[in-house]
Amino acid sequence: MVEKKNFHEYIIGIDTGGTFTDTVIVDENGNITAGKALTNYTDFKAGVLDSFENAVKNLGIAAEEVLTRTTLISHGTTLGTNAVINREMGKVGLLITKGHEDVPLIMRAGARTDGLSEAQIRHQAVCRKPAPLVPRPLIKGVIERVDCFSEIVTPLDKKQARSCIDELIEEGVEAIAISLLWSFANSKHEKELKEMIENAYPQIYIAASYEIAPQIREYARTMTVIIDAAIGTLMKSYIDSLNHEFMKRGLKKHISIMHAYGGVTSSSTARPVSTIESGPVGGVIGGKYLAEQLGYKDVITSDVGGTSFDVSVLKDGEWSFAKEPVMMRFRVAIPIIKITCIGAGGGTICQIDQATGRLKVGPESAGSNPGPVCYGLGGEDPTVTDADLILGYLNPDYFFEGRMKLDKEKAFKALKEKIADPLGMDVVEASSGIYDIINSYMADNLRQSVIEKGYDPRDFVLFAYGGNGPMHVGSFASELGIKKAFIPPQASVFSAFGIASSDVTHMYKRSELFPMPVKPEVVNQIFADMEKRALEDMEREGFDEEKVILKREVDLRYARQVHEVGVLVKGGELNSDDIENIIAEWEKNYEAIYGKGSAFKEAGVQLVSFRITAVAFTVKPVLKRDEKMASSDPKKAFKGLRKAFFAGENNFIETPIYDFTRLSYGNMLEGPAIVEAPTTTVIILPQQLVKMDEYHNIVFEKF
Repeated sequence: MVEKKNFHEYIIGIDTGGTFTDTVIVDENGNITAGKALTNYTDFKAGVLDSFENAVKNLGIAAEEVLTRTTLISHGTTLGTNAVINREMGKVGLLITKGHEDVPLIMRAGARTDGLSEAQIRHQAVCRKPAPLVPRPLIKGVIERVDCFSEIVTPLDKKQARSCIDELIEEGVEAIAISLLWSFANSKHEKELKEMIENAYPQIYIAASYEIAPQIREYARTMTVIIDAAIGTLMKSYIDSLNHEFMKRGLKKHISIMHAYGGVTSSSTARPVSTIESGPVGGVIGGKYLAEQLGYKDVITSDVGGTSFDVSVLKDGEWSFAKEPVMMRFRVAIPIIKITCIGAGGGTICQIDQATGRLKVGPESAGSNPGPVCYGLGGEDPTVTDADLILGYLNPDYFFEGRMKLDKEKAFKALKEKIADPLGMDVVEASSGIYDIINSYMADNLRQSVIEKGYDPRDFVLFAYGGNGPMHVGSFASELGIKKAFIPPQASVFSAFGIASSDVTHMYKRSELFPMPVKPEVVNQIFADMEKRALEDMEREGFDEEKVILKREVDLRYARQVHEVGVLVKGGELNSDDIENIIAEWEKNYEAIYGKGSAFKEAGVQLVSFRITAVAFTVKPVLKRDEKMASSDPKKAFKGLRKAFFAGENNFIETPIYDFTRLSYGNMLEGPAIVEAPTTTVIILPQQLVKMDEYHNIVFEKF
């Protein structure tokens, strides 16, 4: 338990989303203060500082005083993601083993469809591989060769390698990626190349595979270092600038950066590639933390923001990792928490499909600039938010804490001209259709995410968050038969809340190929080497060995298989019996995934990779809990009536509006009803029943 002080110390979480940038400030007693600002795509730092200033204003304390008392700022950013999507990256050169220069161009067999939606894949005639991040002239083959047994077959030709490096510099590259064949087995040549570049061109950013992804599979490993190099200079400049801005105002240590594998690390040790797609991970971490507090182990997290709908599954309290995940259409060799994402959010653009003449919702988004038409910032394409406004779900005078007035007339005009008139509908009918379509997309994504793992959605509780999650959960949760859904009080800033809840985490993976059973002394030595590095890195982060938890895993497969399945390994010295137990436990995991009887030990088992996760726990937000239940009658929170359209009623009906901040533990609301919070709105459909629990979650108990 945290010792009470006469003054507050703070932990801050910041999340840069597609539409809004969110800040959560948490003191050691669990008091949470939030702030929001529009994401600034031309200057991400400005959006972060605006959001932070808004949170500080809500806290009522000067920014300098907050920062001098802040023990940790953790930041999840989409800067790298946007840079890769928009190809606004630094110029990168690649050093690779001679004869393998075309690896990143050939890619893998499924490269034509990797990262595409089902609709895009169906158009086979126009399916193409993505344009390479490094053009062929900037890929240089260096003379060297290491074999699969880690033996140096051909020493590095340093004169020829220096010539390759000089040529890349003459071409104006800002960063150099290094990925040599079998370098994870013997990194000597990669280390020599890195040293040569550092000595001759210290200003060049270097991404070497032995440091970032020392593991098997050449294409994914190569793409990992290319992406890291491509955004390395940009990310370093951004983080350095943000550190400078916060530290000159009183922050005493560098900010920490959120990673896609879960957890944060110091910005001085963060690898840019692992920040890509890390934003939604904050929400998953927040979901895990909330689930632990509420006593649930099987949870679906759903995040509806301005641009996307992100779903993840926690089974037995743990998330899963994507195997060789696709990052911006490229396979990479870093762990990423498995999140299924579609383009469906408040800013999702609605239009008429020119080929079919039908209404099309998404996946494109209006983002924050120009944003939905009703924002009045220059947007011309109607969005889901515009439809929600027409249906009466949003209060045009109380959006974004009342700081932004929504223009209903502009939204009506855009929907009429671009959607309703071409379809021969009235605007309300078109808006209701948009609401139904986006909810169906969300339900399909959620169903696929859960069922593809072999689970039944009805066995899970659902957490709905993001600025737009509470507006749609009543529909998509009902369609899936979810029995209970929670909207946390921090819903609109939940990813920032999760980032503030994150532990300091380092993950290490190393590929080593051994037939099982392997000699235990070999395994012990490899784990000892990896754990030594992990503890050294944690010490640099400020954590002593006794404060660090180490988790061991290995990846195994049957002989001649391509993909592996992981299994946990106990700590300490292992013996022969432990190795046999690893095989037995792995086969249980294998059959749990692929079905009973699928295990085939006679094929022979191979150990492929070792993995260490090092975790240092940080101070967590304390969820405020009411001890005394109030009346079920929510009359104290009643704000008035507003006409809202509900498809089941096929009409606008007078709908009671409630103020979230005045609802109490035990209050119950029966739909139709609308709950307005400062930065989100909860839609309760007819016949649905919700209550407020002791943690101030809004809980859907009857759909």
